[in-house]
Amino acid sequence: MPADSFPASSPTPWMAIVPLVALVPAVYCMIDISRHPDTRQLSPLAWLAVCAFGNVIGLVAYLRFGRSENR
Repeated sequence: MPADSFPASSPTPWMAIVPLVALVPAVYCMIDISRHPDTRQLSPLAWLAVCAFGNVIGLVAYLRFGRSENR
C-alpha cells in the first residue's frame, strides 16, 4: 500500500494521554511492590515482571491476588 493512501494528521492531545493511561497504573503497582515487599502467591520480583509485561491483566492480577492484606 503506498504511503500516500493515508492522510497525514496532526498530533492531538489524545496521542499524549493514551500512553499515560497505561503507564500510570503500572508505575503505581511497581512502586507499591517496592514499598511493601510482602506479597501473596508470587515473589515480589515475579510480581514486578507480571506488572511490567502483563499490561492491564497483570496489574489487575497484582492488585487482586498479589497485595498482602496486612498493610
